[in-house]
Formats: sequence, structure tokens, C-alpha cells
Amino acid sequence: MQAEELKYWLWWNYVPGIGPYRFYKLLEEFGSMKDAWLAGETKLEPLIGSKAVAGYKTALTDWDPELELKKVEHFGFRIYCIHDSDYPAALKRISDPPPVLYGWGNFEYGDDMAIAIVGTRNPTPTGALTAKDLASQLSFQGLTIVSGMARGIDSEAHRGALEANGRTIAVLGSGLDMPYPIENEALMERIAGQGIVISEFPLGTKPYGKNFPARNRIISGLSLGVVVVEAAQDSGSLITAGFALEQGRDVFAVPGNIENDRSKGPHKLIRQGAKLVENYRDILAELSIPHLSQTDIQTAAGLELNELEQKVMAVMTREPLHIDHILRRASLAPAQVNSILTQLELRGLVKRYPGQLYIRVK
Repeated sequence: MQAEELKYWLWWNYVPGIGPYRFYKLLEEFGSMKDAWLAGETKLEPLIGSKAVAGYKTALTDWDPELELKKVEHFGFRIYCIHDSDYPAALKRISDPPPVLYGWGNFEYGDDMAIAIVGTRNPTPTGALTAKDLASQLSFQGLTIVSGMARGIDSEAHRGALEANGRTIAVLGSGLDMPYPIENEALMERIAGQGIVISEFPLGTKPYGKNFPARNRIISGLSLGVVVVEAAQDSGSLITAGFALEQGRDVFAVPGNIENDRSKGPHKLIRQGAKLVENYRDILAELSIPHLSQTDIQTAAGLELNELEQKVMAVMTREPLHIDHILRRASLAPAQVNSILTQLELRGLVKRYPGQLYIRVK
């Protein structure tokens, strides 16, 4: 996207009362956000309403997109617009994808194989350990862990992924320069180095309560499914689960002590049809993702393979895997994986079948 048009995307993204629906309505009507900005109040009001027009008039004088871009560059952040090739494909498919994402870190090819883990900000020791262990074990299986970087379950999920050397994505309900909670600033930096921290909100946005339901739709939108670990009946985690259902994602819930109020949310979801989770294998089975054993990965490392070959071999199983599945789990570029599979086939380590299917031979 040209820098001039990007400026107007950021400007409209800042205007109170616009949101994704009105944003895309303007883009469809005018063809560009610059033309929408320059259209004037008379043409805008029938499309977006008087309140949004009032926000537009305020933004004309109160906000400078060029200063915003300078801040983004200063902090080392990035801007992703929905038409960009590296904007997450899964997020594009929800009903109200954010037109603009601010990011610290990078998306990778394999991030579409993601699971969200969410729950209470005040977990029991057992709940915290469960979230961390699930995240670690799923990371070991090649999945990216998504959560909201809140206290409690969210933070433990991110830590579990980081400690397993896996990828994790944090979605904020504030601007990237306003980490919340503040004590997670160091955790946020670790996530940015081993995944990405994202927000749809402009820099300087404080963590207002109204921002978090919007944040939650992104958490579920990025994921194949949402796992709820300890949550009250009225928890924001159940809002995330609701978004997941609307978006066609799977919902999982970890049962708990019936005397604990923090078990009521997961139990409610289970009664409504969520998949009961006792361990990470339940999630893999529901998503039809083959389980990789520690032996598989250690064996791959012992075959005198280079690092990339080990990564592909660790993904392979003795059941046929489609090339697309291998690409997602290996988190490598298609050209790399095709070349590596060819070399492994020549060495007799994998076998190719019709339909772009591969199995591990040794």
C-alpha cells in the first residue's frame, strides 16, 4: 500500500465510532480511504451517521497519522493492513476483521496452525499449571499459542509456549505502547522475540474495558480453536468462546472442581457442547492433527540431518500427511519444504504418494 493511502487508513482507524463495518463501507463506496476522508460531511453522514461524523471532525484536528507512523518506526513496530500478503489469512475470513493491525514481532507461515488458551485472571495453582502445560505440549506439536497477555491463565499460556521454544501471539486491548498489565512488559518483549504482539488500536490507547470484547474476537479469529481453562460464568473467556462458535472455530473446555466458581465457565461450555479436554491429545484428536512423540523428534535429530531437515522429519509420521499440513507444522516456506522432501525421498527417509501425500519411512 502506498504511504499516502496508509496515512488515511490509520486516520479512519482512529476515528471513534467507525469500526470495521463502517470502515469497509467507506472503502467500498469511495474506493480509497483517502477519497473517503476528502469527501466531506455531506457525503459521509448518510453512510456513517452523525456521531461518527463528529468523531471524524475531531480527528481532523486532534490526531496526526504522520506522527503515528513516526512513533511506529521509533518503537520498531509494524503496520499490517488487511490487503497485505502477510496479514493473517485466518483473520481475514471472520465477519469483522480489523482493517489495521499494529504488530511487534513477526507473523510466520505456520501461525495459521494456532490454538487459543484463555481463562481467569485469578487461577488456582492447578489451573495455572494446566494452562502452562497445555501450551507447552501443544507448542511441542508445532502449534502456535494465542492469548490475550492478561494476568493469570493468559500469561501462563504464553510462558508455556516460550519455555517450549514455540511461537506465541498476544492480542492486546490497548495500544502496543501501553502494555497491560504493566507487570507483563518483560513478558511482552519475550513474546515479540518469539512470535508477535498485536493490537488493532492506535498507539496511546489505554486498556479501556470496552476494548476487550473486540480484542477477544481477534484471539478466536486467529485460531483453529479456543481452550478455556478456569473461568467464571460471566467471564470474558466465554465471550471469546462465543466468538469462536460464530467464526466456525472449535471450543474446548478443561473441567475442574465442582466446588470452585472458576470451574463454572468451563462446565457451562461443556454442557453447551464444548469438547472436554483432559490433555493436549484430546485437542489434537479433535482437530485431526497427528501426534508427534518425543522419540520421533529425537530420532530425526540422530539421522545426520541438518537443522531444516530435522525440522521436517520431526513433523513426519507413518500415516500419510498432505504437503499443506507439513508446511503448516514445519513453519517453513513452500519452496524449502519441497526441496527438503525431495532430498529426504532420495535418501529413503520419506515416501511420496499420489495427491501430494508423504509418509515417514525411517
